[in-house]
Amino acid sequence: MSSDSVGLLSSPDRSSSPSLIDQIVNDCVTTNQIFLDYTGLISQQPPRSPGKRQLTVEESLITTNDPKRLCNSNFREQTDLKSITPISINSSLSPSSLNSTDFLSNSTSPPLSADVINWLSTFCAMSNEDRSRATEALIRTCSSNTLQLNHIRNQIEPYFQRDFIRDLPRELALHVLRYLPAGDVGRASRTCRAWYETCNDILLWKRICQTKYIPLKQLPTIFDDTIDNSWKRSYACHKHLEYVWQHGQPLPDPLTLRGHEDFVITCLQFDGKRIVSGSDDNSLKIWSIATGQCEQTLIGHNGGVWCSEMTDDLIVSGSTDRTIRVWNINTGACQHVLYGHTSTVRCLALHDDIVVSGSRDATVRVWNIRTGERLHMLSGHTAAVRCVCYNGKYVVSGAYDHTIRVWLPDQERCVHTLEGHTNRVYSLVFDGKHIVSGSLDCMIRVWDVEQGTCIHQLTGHLSLTSGMQLRGNILVSGNADSTVKIWNIESGKCLHTLAGRNKHASAVTWVQVVLNYVVSSGDDGTVKLWDLETGDFIRDLVRLESAGNGGVVWRIKCTDSALVCAAGSRNSTEDTKVIMLDFDRTTICS
Repeated sequence: MSSDSVGLLSSPDRSSSPSLIDQIVNDCVTTNQIFLDYTGLISQQPPRSPGKRQLTVEESLITTNDPKRLCNSNFREQTDLKSITPISINSSLSPSSLNSTDFLSNSTSPPLSADVINWLSTFCAMSNEDRSRATEALIRTCSSNTLQLNHIRNQIEPYFQRDFIRDLPRELALHVLRYLPAGDVGRASRTCRAWYETCNDILLWKRICQTKYIPLKQLPTIFDDTIDNSWKRSYACHKHLEYVWQHGQPLPDPLTLRGHEDFVITCLQFDGKRIVSGSDDNSLKIWSIATGQCEQTLIGHNGGVWCSEMTDDLIVSGSTDRTIRVWNINTGACQHVLYGHTSTVRCLALHDDIVVSGSRDATVRVWNIRTGERLHMLSGHTAAVRCVCYNGKYVVSGAYDHTIRVWLPDQERCVHTLEGHTNRVYSLVFDGKHIVSGSLDCMIRVWDVEQGTCIHQLTGHLSLTSGMQLRGNILVSGNADSTVKIWNIESGKCLHTLAGRNKHASAVTWVQVVLNYVVSSGDDGTVKLWDLETGDFIRDLVRLESAGNGGVVWRIKCTDSALVCAAGSRNSTEDTKVIMLDFDRTTICS
C-alpha cells in the first residue's frame, strides 16, 4: 500500500431513496462485485506520478492537525454528485410525475424533454431482464462517442467508490487497519481529517509497538511538536534509530574511556546509563556515559576479575581469587564477599536477587546477593564449569567434561545430563524451553530442557563457538573460524553465513542482536554490522587504528540506541579502552 493508494472516495449519501442509476447498478452488477468494490479490493487507482517523491517513514508519520483539512472523498462526493438527485422509481412512472420531480439539482440545467420522460417511463415498466438488455444496448449505441461514454462512466463511478475507513463503524475500521504495516498506517493518516482521526488511534499504535516490542518513549523527543500520539511517536523514534544504525553519516563520535592500563578487559556490562568493565588487573570500573568519567574503581579482589553481572543498584563479580563480591553501584562499597569455591569463579548468571556461579572446581553454587547467603551447591560435573544460565526455575551448566547439566536448584538435583559433545562446552544460551550449547568440537546442539533430548545438531562452523545469542527461533553464533552464522533452531537449518570479502579477518569474539541487525566483534580489531534478515554486510561500526596489527575488540554490549565495546591489543599497539557509540538522535537532552 503506497501513499497514493489510500485515498478511496466517499460513498454518496445512502439515506435517500435509490436513483435510476442505482437500479441499473443493481441489475447489471452482482452483489459480490459490489461488496468487493465497497471494500476497495478491485478499485482502480491512478498511476503514481513519475516525479512524485516517496515519503520517508518519519515524514509519513508526521501529520497535520489542521481542522480545516477536508477529506478528498467529501470534495469528490460534492462535485461528482451535485447534478444527481435521487428519485423514487416505481414500477410505472408517468410523464407528469417526472416533470414534477427536480431531477437535476442544478437550476440552470434544462428540464427533461418529453421524449426522455417517455423513455424513462417505458424503461421503468420493463422487467429486470429487459432493463439489463436495454442498458447494454444504450452503452453499445454510445460506444462510438467517447464523450458520451465518459459521461456515463462519470455518472456511475461514484456509486462504486467507497471510503470504507470513514463509512465503517470505528471498531471495524480499526480492525481493518490492524492488518496493515505501520508505515502504511502512517501514510494513510495523511489522506484526510477523517482518516487521520481513525489512523491516529492510540490503542492501534500501542498494539503496533507492542507487536514489535517497542517500548513507550518517556523522554522528550524531536517529534513532540509534530506527533501528538505518544505510541506513534515512540514508533517514529524507533524507525529513526534503525535508520541511524544502518545509514547515519557520519558515524556517532565515539566516547573513549581509557583505563585498566594495558590489561585485558575480561567482562563488560551496560545498562544504558553506566558501563562496568572488569579486568585481569583485579579491579572493576564504573563509567558514567553522561560525563565520560570513571565514577568508581572497585578494589578488593586479589586476582583477575573474570565475570560480572549487574542490577540497578548492585554489581556482582567473580575472580581468580575464588571469591564472589557484591558491590554497591552508587557508592562503590563491597557489601558481601561470598566464599565457598575452591578455584577460579569462571561464570555468573543473575536472576532477580539470585546469582548462580560456575567454577573451575567443577561445582555450581547458588547465592542470595542481598543477604550474601549461600543457598545451594550443585555437584556432578567432573571438570571445570565454563558457562551457566538461570531462568528462575532451571540452572543449566556447561563444562569441560563435555556435558551440559540441567538442575532444579531448590532440590539440589540434576534432572538431565545432556551428552553428545565430544569436546569442551564453552557457551550456552537458554530461553526456558531450548538449550543451545557451543563446543570446541565445532558443533552447536539444540536441546529440549523438559525432555533432555537433542533436537538438532547444527553443523557448519569449523572451530570453537565463542558467543551466541537467541531471539525467538533465530540463533546467531560467532566462531573462531571468523564467520557468523544465523540459524533457525526449529528447523535446524542455517539461514545465512555472514562471510564473504567483508567478513572478519580472524576469530569472532562476540555477537549481539540489536533491532534488525547483528553486531559482531573480532580479533581483527573491528566491529561489523549485518542485516539479520538477509545476512548482508552493512558497514564497519568500529575499526581500531591497529586493526589487523594486534588490535582486538574483546567484548561488546548493545542496547537499541548504543554500542559499547572493550578494546585493546595483544602486543601493546593499542591502549586498553572502552568505546561507546550513541545512535540516538531523537532524544532531547535536558
